[in-house]
Amino acid sequence: MRTVHMFILALWLIGCASSHRGPALTAEQATTLARQLANDKASTLYRCQPFQDGQPARFKAGHWVWTDRRGVGQTDMQVTVELAADGSTNSVDLKVFDSMIRYTGPTTTVP
Repeated sequence: MRTVHMFILALWLIGCASSHRGPALTAEQATTLARQLANDKASTLYRCQPFQDGQPARFKAGHWVWTDRRGVGQTDMQVTVELAADGSTNSVDLKVFDSMIRYTGPTTTVP
């Protein structure tokens, strides 16, 4: 009977220990992983890897968030990477901003 109680106590302690865990990654690890995912997507879509430095990832609402914005040629790229606490990818949102004014030729008005 005593063995059964010890077993139940051990299971309860294991359950308590596993329910109060924080992030499985450090901020540095999350930043490195997020930067790699951002560069992989930029490389696949635009053949460039603009994200080299930047702010560290932040642990917010139970997951990691990393954002960065870089100029690439005549465009800007902005990325937001969200990772689960264990490092699995939730999303990589890459946006390209192009501020080039396109000249389409003279306009004429007809009276």
